[in-house]
Amino acid sequence: MTDSPIDPADHDRALAGELALRVLSAEEERAARARERSDPAFAAEVEAWNEHLATFAAEIAPVTPSSGVWLRVESAIQPVANDNGRVAFWRTWAVASTALLAASVAGVAILLARPEPAPIAPSAPEGGVTRVATLSLTDGGAPAVALAYDTATGKLFIAPMTALSRGAGVPHLWLVKPEGGVQLVGAIDGSATSRRTLTALLADEAGHAKAVAISLEAPGHTPAADAPDGPVVATGDLQPL
Repeated sequence: MTDSPIDPADHDRALAGELALRVLSAEEERAARARERSDPAFAAEVEAWNEHLATFAAEIAPVTPSSGVWLRVESAIQPVANDNGRVAFWRTWAVASTALLAASVAGVAILLARPEPAPIAPSAPEGGVTRVATLSLTDGGAPAVALAYDTATGKLFIAPMTALSRGAGVPHLWLVKPEGGVQLVGAIDGSATSRRTLTALLADEAGHAKAVAISLEAPGHTPAADAPDGPVVATGDLQPL
């Protein structure tokens, strides 16, 4: 079987989505930003993604950062003695960059507002770890789905970049375990963004999974929890954000 050619429009749409989600490498993001400035059509794709994903950010209630956040920021600055201006500058920069990141990564809006946990130890991390993946089609390699998962809330965000339904197949999402084998998450919408809260069992699996995959199953059929019956059409590694 030969790989199907990637439609340029699908490639641009996927690249715009990855830029909006901030999942590109530093080099790839610089190139994409340069193209955004010079290519009005591509800039429009990026803006469409930002507007689409911002609807999730609108549901996030504002949360005032704890004093511990500023302590960690200032401790990482390597401050110069008696240079209060420098500390003030970096604090201002931290506020601005945090706001910008919240807006541009609105698609990863599974970072829903949550109360700050009571401190257990000074080194204890606050909140969960967001894990992201870009699933690519096994036939052709085109990006197909952007996915993000918050280990603290159990929220899973799924954003198809291209329609996944082929014929009568229904997309089903799978977690790939570190030791091998898979765990079924369930059927997903292959053409529209969606969110779900994972069960305790699935949340634990998602927190340790090394990758995710999508299979196409017959309508009305639910495969066994440990093996797809239909073809696997997309895969991607899970990485911390």
